[in-house]
Amino acid sequence: MRDTTKRHLGDEASAEVVELKKSLGEKGVKLEGLEKEIDGLKNEKVDSEKKVRELERKVGTLEVRELEEKSKSMRVEEEMREKIDDKAREISGFKKKVNLLESELDKWMVEKKSVEGSLKESESKSKEMEAKITELEKEIDEAKT
Repeated sequence: MRDTTKRHLGDEASAEVVELKKSLGEKGVKLEGLEKEIDGLKNEKVDSEKKVRELERKVGTLEVRELEEKSKSMRVEEEMREKIDDKAREISGFKKKVNLLESELDKWMVEKKSVEGSLKESESKSKEMEAKITELEKEIDEAKT
């Protein structure tokens, strides 16, 4: 019986070895699949990291552009303020000139009225003189006759 038991144990051991080899083969296939999946995930990670770095570079570039645009905008704004200030000073100067010219015009208007008054007075005196001359001429004519 010992031989049959040994044989039986040997058959069981052989069957178990076959089963273990089969299981080992399946696990090896699974392991290969998992290793391929790990490699794929590592590649995806590398690709993702590259994309992240590229996006970070793009963000950095956009931030630099944004700063440049803000700086440019501030320069333009400052130039516009200076131009507005210049124009305001120019307008102020023109207003002073207008005020000066208006005051001169007022003086001339007063002077014109004075001259017109003098002219009317002179015309009136001239008419009086002409009337006197005419009267004197009549008197001379009468005295001759």
